[in-house]
Amino acid sequence: MPHKSYIHKPTVIKDLCIIAIINLFLLVVFTQVDLLEKLYFLSRDYEEFELDELFSIGITISLSLLIFSYRRIKELGLMARTLEQMSLVDPLSGLPNRRAGQISLISWCELAEKKQRLFSVYQIDLDRFKRVNDFYGQVVGDEVIQLVSQRINNVIPHSAQLFRWLDDNFLVVVPNSDILSPNEFAIQLQECINNKIMPSTLDLTCSIGYSVWQNSQNVNDVLHNTEDAIILAKQNGVSNIQVAH
Repeated sequence: MPHKSYIHKPTVIKDLCIIAIINLFLLVVFTQVDLLEKLYFLSRDYEEFELDELFSIGITISLSLLIFSYRRIKELGLMARTLEQMSLVDPLSGLPNRRAGQISLISWCELAEKKQRLFSVYQIDLDRFKRVNDFYGQVVGDEVIQLVSQRINNVIPHSAQLFRWLDDNFLVVVPNSDILSPNEFAIQLQECINNKIMPSTLDLTCSIGYSVWQNSQNVNDVLHNTEDAIILAKQNGVSNIQVAH
């Protein structure tokens, strides 16, 4: 059956109202017209049709329509879930995308607020990545993005999440309890990328901006602080690390 999030409540209410009105109308009709009596006389006029046969075929038709409707609704629910999953994945890297990251950060903030489970958010931006595409083409550039994704995945804790945020930009969310310190982890992320991606291409470096969740901060606050940090890191040159203040 489809998940409740796929059900459009106003449409459901409208359809239920229409069904109720139709059934009330039919109830009034049935009180004025003796349907069973008409069916009885019909069965008398056409002796090959017995009354119990008419009831039986009516019940089987109703059950068939019910099964048909159930299967179609189930298929629509499965299709909706599949489309939603596709909308949350970056097709190039296979990582969760920006939309998935924004949704996930809501849970991170709620959990931090309830249980004081502090976390940090790191935005990783590949320095001068345009040069890779200009020198070697889009195919090599795509391969570099995939390799960067793999290298970051190899160094982050299992409890952390990695997202492809935008183009050559990645986002990592990690609980502070699983890293030595926020700044040490930023250095570790930078070292796994710098100059180690594809020896045949230009040297690659990255800049990182990060922020640590503070009490009462929501998703927008965290992302805004992280964005400010990466902007400042990029302004200071290449291969920089900057924490939000």
